[in-house]
Amino acid sequence: MPKQPTPTDAEGAAAGLRQRYTILLPGIPVSSNRGALGWSTVALIETGGLRVLFDTGSYGDRSLLMERLQALSLDPQALDAVFISHLHYDHCQNIDLFENIPLFVSERELRYVLEGEYRQRRDPYVPATTILSLKDRFRTVSEGSELFPGVHVVPLPGHTPGQAGLFLSREKILIAGDGVKNAWEFANRMAPPAFFSKEAALGNYDWVRAHAIEIVPGHDRPFRLQADGSTAYLTEAADVTLTFFPGPCLDPKAVRLS
Repeated sequence: MPKQPTPTDAEGAAAGLRQRYTILLPGIPVSSNRGALGWSTVALIETGGLRVLFDTGSYGDRSLLMERLQALSLDPQALDAVFISHLHYDHCQNIDLFENIPLFVSERELRYVLEGEYRQRRDPYVPATTILSLKDRFRTVSEGSELFPGVHVVPLPGHTPGQAGLFLSREKILIAGDGVKNAWEFANRMAPPAFFSKEAALGNYDWVRAHAIEIVPGHDRPFRLQADGSTAYLTEAADVTLTFFPGPCLDPKAVRLS
């Protein structure tokens, strides 16, 4: 069960400061029989004048991520920090784009990779070469710690042992990563693929319901928890079109996901 963040004097000082997030890349709740597509949520958190990037997406999202930052007139090197929810390729593959910026990850998650535990658990989604090449850049954080005033690190183990989210305590918003992968799994109490513990993954949902009002999943659009326990999306579905080229004499086929 995740440890509940404890309010601090720093958080109290920040009580009058607005906390908000902007979705740079929307998470897409889709799977295939060819494997993981890896379209995860990338969010920009703004709190007290600080700008924190939550996850960096997969390599296929690389150019789009840079376009979204440029559209906001944000220099990638001007961010204050990058926080990685867990070390799967679809959440951390683009960390090399953010040079000389503090790069945070949970201590447990970094050990999961550096000590080779991910191989023992047959976790195929860890881009070990990327992580090992940048290992000296990581700053580790512990459960319940305060990354910045009013922004707490919440452990959400299960999918991986060190999966963590960020809880904006003033607004009661949880940027969850794959601790809450999508609204369907959350509403139906289905655990995400668990390379550490299915039971722990399900236990996270209890903490989320007890403390958060708004949830930003790892592979879905943000939603709010209603008084009756149901969920309500806060944005329209992302418009994604897949184009299939069946052969030189046949027209391409477009499939729209929404």
